[in-house]
Amino acid sequence: MTPTSSRKQRRLGRRLKRLSIASGALLLAACAGFHPIEQSVKPIDAISLPQPAAIAQSGDAWPSDGWWRAYRDPQLNQLMQHALSNSPTLAAAQARIARAQAAADLGRAADRPQAGAGIDASYGRQSENYLIPHPPLGPAGQYISQGQAAVNFGYELDVWGRNAALIRAADAQLKAARFDRDAAHLALTTSIARAYAQLAAQYDLQDILQATLQQRREIRKLIDQRVASGLDTKVEVKQAETNEAALRIEQEQLATAIKVTRLQLAALAGDMPEAAEAIRRPALSEAALTVPANLPLDLLGRRPELAAQRARIAAAIGEKEAAKAQFYPNINLNALIGFQAIGLGNLFHAGSLMSSVGPAVRLPLFDGGRLQANYAAKSSDLDAAVAQYNQSVLSAAQDVAEQLTRAADLAREEAVTREALAAAEEAHRLATLRYKGGLSPYLTVLTVETQLLAQRRALANLKARREELQVALVRALGGGFAETDAPAQAAVQP
Repeated sequence: MTPTSSRKQRRLGRRLKRLSIASGALLLAACAGFHPIEQSVKPIDAISLPQPAAIAQSGDAWPSDGWWRAYRDPQLNQLMQHALSNSPTLAAAQARIARAQAAADLGRAADRPQAGAGIDASYGRQSENYLIPHPPLGPAGQYISQGQAAVNFGYELDVWGRNAALIRAADAQLKAARFDRDAAHLALTTSIARAYAQLAAQYDLQDILQATLQQRREIRKLIDQRVASGLDTKVEVKQAETNEAALRIEQEQLATAIKVTRLQLAALAGDMPEAAEAIRRPALSEAALTVPANLPLDLLGRRPELAAQRARIAAAIGEKEAAKAQFYPNINLNALIGFQAIGLGNLFHAGSLMSSVGPAVRLPLFDGGRLQANYAAKSSDLDAAVAQYNQSVLSAAQDVAEQLTRAADLAREEAVTREALAAAEEAHRLATLRYKGGLSPYLTVLTVETQLLAQRRALANLKARREELQVALVRALGGGFAETDAPAQAAVQP
């Protein structure tokens, strides 16, 4: 090794040492502005629910996908299928999923090597007082052509994990969008089932009104006979006519309500109002009210809105980690190879080949607190996401507890109502017989008939409440949704 080369190596070593010291100092300067922020809100990781003894438990009582088929109503199945295929709400949710997927793909692209190619060509007068020397040594002051054709490469070294954190955040947002779609699916199907049950109850009430009207017409015939025999007066006739007219008015109001409900079903199914004319009377089969034996343990993973909130917590964690990584240097590897020449005719000659390769480091020094403010904002977003999740958990627990309480009371109320209805039917039968025999006035028949109608309506309302409660319980239990991944309930501190 010659003395000259040895001196050059020593000088290069000293330069590298100075560069390392300077780089370390810059790194310390860059990190000096970072102040960690602790998470102030912790997620709820368990649900405690009362278990009413009046409700049967079953290990497989969770709603399944297509839970409405348990009603064994072909028209309801058709409405559901049509709605799931044509709902604008679900179409919008699917578009949000596609948008989130594109954002996730965009985030992954930033973590991969990039390459590009370009060709530049120009023609113009060269300055006499710039890089190119005066004639006769060069073309300064002359009109010349020049060009460059090159391929460039770039790759960001994700040393501090910023890109990885952003990718995790984008993936979590994609999961949240999918869970939002599941939540919209559940809201749509339960809304259709609720409206369909309401339509069934309206038709049942229509039957009750028609049966009551038939009874009043039979009493009316008896009154006419008694008036002809001189046993009653026109007062009883007018009373009967008034009662019949009032009942017909109620039938007309109920017919309007049925039309409106059918219009609502058509809209929920994604159809125009004219499709409501094709909706027939429901033929729902009763479904038993049962709840899962492992309800408190699995509920967090069965509600799509809770799964979406957990995914948003994960996204907020990733964004906070990415904000933290911005305090550190950004290191890129760049490379360029191609041809460059003055005179386009020389562009692709061997002597025009040029290349370069090396790192590029960008280091934040003084930013006026911008990075710390961004980090604080992302930390606040994380706390807000956890708080929103906790509120959703509390709402879910309250929702399920309310449905269980109502279900436990419904059976007892229904038993008492059936007893009252049987008593009212027997009283009406006896009052009609006594009126026929002249042993009691017509007012007694009217009073008993009013009680009978009230009990029939009460039982019909209980049946409608049972169907509505069944749908509400399905919604509270997630409607067949099951998160594939176990809910991450560990502390969400990055």
